[in-house]
Amino acid sequence: NLKIKIISLTYGFICHTSFAFAGVCMFWVLFNGFTVSLGTLGYPLNVICNFFLLIQFPILHSFLLSNFGRKILRYFATRNFGNILETTIYVTIASIQLLLLFIFWTPSHIIIYDLEYPLNILNVLLFTFSWVLLSLSSFQAGIKVQTGSLGWTSMFFLKKPIYPPMPTKGLFKLIRQPIYLSFCFVLWSPPTMTLDLFLVAFFYSFYCYFAPRFKEKRFIKFYGKSFIEYKKKTPYFFPTHIFNFIKKN
Repeated sequence: NLKIKIISLTYGFICHTSFAFAGVCMFWVLFNGFTVSLGTLGYPLNVICNFFLLIQFPILHSFLLSNFGRKILRYFATRNFGNILETTIYVTIASIQLLLLFIFWTPSHIIIYDLEYPLNILNVLLFTFSWVLLSLSSFQAGIKVQTGSLGWTSMFFLKKPIYPPMPTKGLFKLIRQPIYLSFCFVLWSPPTMTLDLFLVAFFYSFYCYFAPRFKEKRFIKFYGKSFIEYKKKTPYFFPTHIFNFIKKN
């Protein structure tokens, strides 16, 4: 039992350390429009490398949620704990992917706009508010799953992971995908917009809009009728029912 607890704590430490570093790194690099990334490759290697850094996150992130991808996740777990550690390993890999993107991107230094005080105040507020929305929606979706703590804590206490119920409260009352919409706000609101950030924001906004449709297919299998009913009454990505209410009044 002591060995299991030590191993679970090790998984937890790696997961949360990489998660924290990825969050801080993402905040700082996005805020500065990718001008502070450390990549130094010259043309054309910079274009090739940036392209692969850009696509590696959505491709692997989505693949690891598939049935076959989840089997691969279990190879990174200690013996007999593959199913339990899935969320911890998934978040760890996702965090490492984000670190690769934001640290090793080679900046183009092509600036579209760079707002300075006092013109940047609105963007700074919007950027901060977007992070608040992202954090809040992640918390409401199930903070243990989103941070990866569900896996290693379940292993630590030698119990089966108990996944949170289908999120329908808070921001999930307004739309079905508040995490993805919040992330789009984070991408587009920094005060410094470069060609790099524009490309990343455009590509990932496209991903954020379409990728959850595959996620919802899994939700239908997992939650069944309850998700179908929730889907009928809750808009997908934009709070259109609020706009309709404003129009009527």
